[in-house]
Amino acid sequence: MTAAAVTRRVASVAVLLAAATLLTTGCGSDGGGDGGGGGKPTGEGRSTSAARNAATRPPDGQATSGTFNSSDIGWIQLMIAMDDQAALLLGLVPDHSSAAGVEKWAKPVAAGYRDELVQLRELLSRAGVPDTNPHQGHDMPGMVTEDELRTIEGTKDAAFDALFLAAMREHLDQAAKIAHSERSAGTDPATKKLAASVEKTSLTWRARLPEATSGRP
Repeated sequence: MTAAAVTRRVASVAVLLAAATLLTTGCGSDGGGDGGGGGKPTGEGRSTSAARNAATRPPDGQATSGTFNSSDIGWIQLMIAMDDQAALLLGLVPDHSSAAGVEKWAKPVAAGYRDELVQLRELLSRAGVPDTNPHQGHDMPGMVTEDELRTIEGTKDAAFDALFLAAMREHLDQAAKIAHSERSAGTDPATKKLAASVEKTSLTWRARLPEATSGRP
């Protein structure tokens, strides 16, 4: 993962955030590409089209329930998908990192993600939505893909720390942005309350993120 790729991916979601409606429509698929050297596709065209139509359709195959609207459900599903992958990445730290600061930072964050995932899945159950992953195989800002996870898992020490921190930096930046958007677009009070918590903790963890000592991508 290069710094340029990270910049492109964070920038590509700006169109969706401006729409402030259905948060899941910015997803790409592994079948797309940017024609470049292995970086993630920017998704600019897909995001622009999705943003124009976001307000008119719920997540594929899902219906709203009770106080939930499509943005609530879309945000919950997206955060579960993103957090599941981030939790797998955090689980690599003890055996792969060489930096005490990285390990110290990652331990409470991993515990926080486990608690957050429990709350997200409780909300999904209350909404009457099956706990499936509509983002399986999707390539989007803030998501640690399976390919990226395998690449990072194949590194150790300073190389691991640099890739790990870059991936978590992007994830936390994106998590804060979409949580902020959910607070405006959602309707379920409990979901919006969790989104406020996610935004706050993401910004806090991001501010405390250690710096890689070497090998920064």
